[in-house]
Amino acid sequence: MIGKHVTAAAASITLTTALAGVLVAPSARAATSAPATTTSAAAECGVRAHDGRLWCGNSGSAPTRVEPFHESPITGLLQSTFSYFTCWSPGGLHGGGNTTWYRTVPDWSSDGREGYVPADWVFTPSWFDADPSKYGLRRC
Repeated sequence: MIGKHVTAAAASITLTTALAGVLVAPSARAATSAPATTTSAAAECGVRAHDGRLWCGNSGSAPTRVEPFHESPITGLLQSTFSYFTCWSPGGLHGGGNTTWYRTVPDWSSDGREGYVPADWVFTPSWFDADPSKYGLRRC
């Protein structure tokens, strides 16, 4: 009798584990896995046709700002390392050597609004940052 319960429990765990791998969306798996390298995170970057958003790896603890400039007030914090970005905007020059900023919903926000993150905090390739609209991301 105990053997049947152990076998049933083991089968249940195996089935649950197998289903978890099938039912979890790729972006969710990426968000919960070990931190990705910049190269692998950039390989996962792309604008998805079903929602028009840029999904990409990013630096954790990235501050979001009201406007696309470093001088703009910080209103939130992007703590996750794989996020979506709703649009892009030209703004202030940043460490990536360009003026592209991406807008997103932060994980923590003082006012519940979207905020801007400079492209050097998002693992997009430089050719993408040069013209995100060319690859399907709308301009804010």
